[in-house]
Amino acid sequence: MTQSANPSSSGLKITGGCLCGGMRYEVDGDLQGLCDCHCIDCRRSSGAPYVTWGSVRPAQLRIVKGGVRRVPHAERLRFFADCCGTHLFFKDSDEAEWIDITIASLDEPGAYAPAKSVWTEDKLPWVVLDPRLPSFPRKGTTGI
Repeated sequence: MTQSANPSSSGLKITGGCLCGGMRYEVDGDLQGLCDCHCIDCRRSSGAPYVTWGSVRPAQLRIVKGGVRRVPHAERLRFFADCCGTHLFFKDSDEAEWIDITIASLDEPGAYAPAKSVWTEDKLPWVVLDPRLPSFPRKGTTGI
């Protein structure tokens, strides 16, 4: 994540932030790999039955206001707004090629519907999957 304010070369700028507005971010370019994740860690870290994610290269993401608290867990990294605790980002490691952004933290999340469901073996029994989307039960079969 960078903390500069360079304009997007593609012209597409996505914005988002936390619940209280104390943390804001911008993304240059579009989100890739849109998915609903049903894993236990995503559920517990968000307090929701699943989390919808989109991925970008770390250089595309800029924090423009406030900061994040980095929480290592299960050999991966989760990032929360340091002001109010909103779950914002996820990385497999410091060196990861991609960083995931919670779609619900975007200012305009409606344009970013998931293309698949992952970690469905951990799905809560009352969650109904969209039958039009491919679903993947576990690690190694998720396509992520």
